[in-house]
Amino acid sequence: MKNWKNDRAWVAASRAALEAAEEADVVFVTTEFLELHPRFVPLEYSWGLQPAGRRVAWCCNKDDAYRLAPWVHEGRADRRECRWANGVFVVGGRVEWSRSPSFLSLRHWAVWRDKVHAHLNGIGDPVPVFRPAPGSSSVHGPRVLVVGATGMGNVGDDLLGYVLAQLLRRCAQARVWWCDSNVALSQLKQFDAVVVGGGGLVYASRDGRNETQNLANYLKFGPMCSELGLPVAMIGVSDQDHACGLDRDDATRAFVRACLPLFGRSTTRDPDSANLLQSLGMVDVRPGPDMLFGWTARARRAVRPVSNPPRLAMVGELMDYPHLVEALENPASPARAALAGLDIDLVLMSNDDVAHAQRIRPLLVRAGATATIHDFRSGSFETLVEGFSQYRGLVTTRFHGLVLAMMCNVPVLALDGSAGKKARLLRATAVDAGCLLTTDEPLAQGVARLAAAFAGDMGTVPVVRAQTLASRMVVHEQALGKLLEPWCTTDDVDAVDPDGQNNDTELVPLPPTERASSRYRTASLVRNERDGGGSVGLCWAASTRETGGYANLGDSLSAVLVAALSGRRVHHLNFGHPDAKLIAVGSIAHAIHDGEAVIWGSGVSVRGGELARNVPRTHYDVRAVRGPISARHLRGFGIAVPEIYGDPVWFLPSIFDEPVTKRYELGVIPHIQDIEGHGPRARPPADSLRYAISPDEASSVLIINTWHDPSWDGIRATLRAILSCKRIVSQSFHGVVIAEAYRIPVLHFRQMPGVNNRSVTVSLSRDCNTDPRIWEFYRGGPRDAYEMYAQRRDQRTDWQAVMRTIDERWEPFAYDASALAESFPMPLAYDPLSARIPDARRLGAIRF
Repeated sequence: MKNWKNDRAWVAASRAALEAAEEADVVFVTTEFLELHPRFVPLEYSWGLQPAGRRVAWCCNKDDAYRLAPWVHEGRADRRECRWANGVFVVGGRVEWSRSPSFLSLRHWAVWRDKVHAHLNGIGDPVPVFRPAPGSSSVHGPRVLVVGATGMGNVGDDLLGYVLAQLLRRCAQARVWWCDSNVALSQLKQFDAVVVGGGGLVYASRDGRNETQNLANYLKFGPMCSELGLPVAMIGVSDQDHACGLDRDDATRAFVRACLPLFGRSTTRDPDSANLLQSLGMVDVRPGPDMLFGWTARARRAVRPVSNPPRLAMVGELMDYPHLVEALENPASPARAALAGLDIDLVLMSNDDVAHAQRIRPLLVRAGATATIHDFRSGSFETLVEGFSQYRGLVTTRFHGLVLAMMCNVPVLALDGSAGKKARLLRATAVDAGCLLTTDEPLAQGVARLAAAFAGDMGTVPVVRAQTLASRMVVHEQALGKLLEPWCTTDDVDAVDPDGQNNDTELVPLPPTERASSRYRTASLVRNERDGGGSVGLCWAASTRETGGYANLGDSLSAVLVAALSGRRVHHLNFGHPDAKLIAVGSIAHAIHDGEAVIWGSGVSVRGGELARNVPRTHYDVRAVRGPISARHLRGFGIAVPEIYGDPVWFLPSIFDEPVTKRYELGVIPHIQDIEGHGPRARPPADSLRYAISPDEASSVLIINTWHDPSWDGIRATLRAILSCKRIVSQSFHGVVIAEAYRIPVLHFRQMPGVNNRSVTVSLSRDCNTDPRIWEFYRGGPRDAYEMYAQRRDQRTDWQAVMRTIDERWEPFAYDASALAESFPMPLAYDPLSARIPDARRLGAIRF
């Protein structure tokens, strides 16, 4: 929105509009001025508020002439209409003004009349962005414009646009275009019908804020299409706060009652909205479900994670809810204690979620949780299903977050007002209060409810309820069939599949059910150079400007291992490089896309849905993966994966074997997410008490930061620090792998929910309930369990107890790396199982 208070022309216009409000009953104004006076309403209200006994004025930007209804530009339209004008705005109206306009205002008024004349002739209006829905070029039915919030940065609105386009194509082979509400009357003439929807579009206030502009944007299409004789429908809509603003003032009430009856066909996504709109004049409005439920069967067919890691997700405008703010900001809150040790993903489903995720992440970390932001805004429907299905629970303020949880059978706690759209959906499905926390609950009670949710106490909506809602999709399909009856291609609209069985896969690409793995020539990984050795194209997470130019040890070792084992140079490739590329060390295989990906020892994650998004556009040649969890994720997409498991860092002792004096009793390696800033000297934040070291322990306990200078010398300095320790305790995954490879006694070190500061035996015969990287690394060997040390982030560590535990519990990891070595995708320069690198000088040329 324009920062108009710093613009003299806009400020002058606002003052003139306020003076006009003293003489008019209602003043049509641009969006930015709406809050200045109770009689200010959006320019688009003119479509439903003709004079009819009212003294009507307007304050219009000259570029917005098209937003006013035609009657404003008809009639006298002479100098008596003008109240005031400048180079940008005009204030006029059907009012007998008490003061005459100045000479300069009349000159600007003449320019306004020229602008209006051009507008009435279809010239000079802003050009709307009509975006064709996929498949529109392959059919020959009516041209239908779908007006809604598709493409405006909200996942739910985007999906509704796809569903509507699919329904229109199935019903009448319609050619569908999407657009926002910024359309002039003349621009509608190129379409055969208009559909407004779906989603929460019919509201005039939200959280006490004036949202009449939103109402005006969508309801105006009733009278606009009526003016042109175009069929128009409002499909699958609802309000935001139970439409409390539709009755906010006389002007809004009159506008609503004038516009709603002009929509020929109307459906809502809940009965409350249908009853409300019908009471306000909408004709024959029928309730159905939210249209996304039409893809319930499609969700069932989508690929799901093979195991659910113990992660919790939070999504939406979270900081708007007082219970959650109190739960996170009050140090004495029971929810703070429940968060300690949890892994939480902050999921982005809307542009509005970004600021909330950035604000809430430090609060979660301070409470002892690990919090990561994951962006779901650009994923396909299958990506979303895979992403949501991975969670053990979801806390959401997003309506479509709740819908996806229902479709994926994920436990959920929805935050809402007692009459909000999420609360109405849950009531309609007859779900008990376990899935809902309303803002009218007492603060202490709500915080306790959140604490229970963080601990795993959430409700689950049975999948059958989603299926029942999906069966009611026929309501929307019938309405569209009646709207497009002259073009309808179905003999019986009622027979259209209500559960989306005839999904149009062109709208959102489905992942392949089978993806063959081919053995690419080794040469495709090598870029020929004049030195005769060639250079290997390798993907790894390298240093960036955002990391201050520093690199992370676990990521950099990928380049070290590949350069050493191949005897060639390596050159860095981006994750989306179109050519063949090697992926080795690191949890990055899911993030690789396009071209050919040769995977050797990398880890795979399903967090964030990246894997589902990237599989359809990537060719895979998998030689080995880190462990069975990564293998199952890839196999779930039909990718062939051999049972060769291991992390290539195991071969590091064959590359770096300098003798190092053991100076420290214990080395402590945090994860980089628990390091403040970047660089070798960065340290854990002050509130991460588990890494605190007393002065008398400083000579025996060493904190080792995995950030390093982006050079081989920087890597060696970090390795020397690790090797200088008699024991290692590591939150970092590769801290554990390096220690095991060098036979340094080591335990994994992290928070565990419900476990206070002691050793824990993690079973490898049961599903993973801790860090999946550590679990699958050890699962690649002959063990049936491994030991770790659980330590709360907000409590100081007893380092002596840690050392005693390592001495008592650690056993060397008996890993057979021969299959991993043999699977290296090019000839080995030496045997890392029995020899040392013959020449390490080329490692000095790598920029990490």
